[in-house]
Amino acid sequence: MNQTAKGLSLFALTMIAIGATIGSGIFKTPSSIADKVGDNTTIIMLWILGGVVSLLGALVFAEFGSRFSNAGGVYTYLNKAYGPLPGFLYGWCLLTVISSGTIAALCTVFAENLNYFIDIPKSSEKYVAMSSVVVLSLFNTFGIKSSEWFANVGTVLKIIGIYALLLLALFLGDKMIFAHSAEIVDATIPAKEDNLAGAFVGVLWSYTGWHYASFVSGEARNPKRNIPLAMLFGTGAVTITYVLCNIGYFKVIDHDTIASFANPDNPKVVGVEAMNMILPGFQWIMPALIGLSVFACAGLYILSTPRIFNQMALEGMFFKTFAKRHEKFGVPVNAIILQSVWAIVLIYLWGSFSSIIEYVTFVEWLFLLTACIGIFMIRAKYRDEKPAFRVPFYPVLPILFIVVISWFIYKNALADKAEYYAGLSVIPVGIIFYYVFKSRQKGQS
Repeated sequence: MNQTAKGLSLFALTMIAIGATIGSGIFKTPSSIADKVGDNTTIIMLWILGGVVSLLGALVFAEFGSRFSNAGGVYTYLNKAYGPLPGFLYGWCLLTVISSGTIAALCTVFAENLNYFIDIPKSSEKYVAMSSVVVLSLFNTFGIKSSEWFANVGTVLKIIGIYALLLLALFLGDKMIFAHSAEIVDATIPAKEDNLAGAFVGVLWSYTGWHYASFVSGEARNPKRNIPLAMLFGTGAVTITYVLCNIGYFKVIDHDTIASFANPDNPKVVGVEAMNMILPGFQWIMPALIGLSVFACAGLYILSTPRIFNQMALEGMFFKTFAKRHEKFGVPVNAIILQSVWAIVLIYLWGSFSSIIEYVTFVEWLFLLTACIGIFMIRAKYRDEKPAFRVPFYPVLPILFIVVISWFIYKNALADKAEYYAGLSVIPVGIIFYYVFKSRQKGQS
């Protein structure tokens, strides 16, 4: 029996939106953010801004989701707004950069945290990460029901764990939350200038994932209602969680100590160190939670994004073999294998978590920005249609999203980093493939 019958509930879709967002970011990125920004208040404001921006994006995507219920998410929205080329390029970058890179980063973190329980040589960590990709890929071939169960249980458990840490930090921590970093004693040394745009990379990496429920809309119950609600509920829950978590961290560890954890010669995970200070005898709890968190999150990416490649193949804009679904389980097995193989390649090539997230984040938010600009085209093209949900305070809220993300992309483009160039370099290659598939379509017509 085909298991692709529309069975994903609103709860399951919300768990996908939350679970695909809460992965490694809240545990790994606070140290790099503190290293770039010298004031706790500013850091908390950046996390709030990240949540607000994500919510604005979710509102735009909620209107898209209420208009277009077929599977594809951003791929579909770009197609509808601009035509097939931008949509294809998003799917192409999803495979080569965004989703595969995210899986690679998450499984890298999983291997690092597994080291707390099993002595793994540093040189072998990437092979453990590669093996975890294989395990997750096998799990996700057993159909939508097993994947839904995995998403629900994994997400609920990690939320419980995160809030347990948060409550302990807030009640047992004794630091001043909004204290400034230590003042420089030697007045001849200039104060370090805040790198807000660079810090925002970690923030946006941590928030990325709220739109992933839209990727499985073809397998959702009442998608025109539940997809928008899942993205909005998920984004709201994640924003509250992230802001409170950072407040909890600052309640336990001072700013400069958190910033020191970003030192590549002696990297530390803020969540683990916070638990060590609160409950020294239970330091194993946080590595276990982080391992569960990133493992479940990587599983959600492996579950959701191959549907995009499957949809592209069905439309004749990708290799035919990826249009196939498993006869028994109804999942796009070939697409899952393709994505997982490339994730393994990225683990081998990059190796570093920080390099992978810079490779991914710049390109992903460039496409999210392009998609949100598309709301103006969609409104013009479908002016006679009345969707179930419309962005409130239009066009102000979409414009706010566009302004903030444009600033982020512009400022980081000036950073002149190899990771950004590597991510962007796949786009011209994708254009070549687009015209190859387009010519095939014409030849078959």
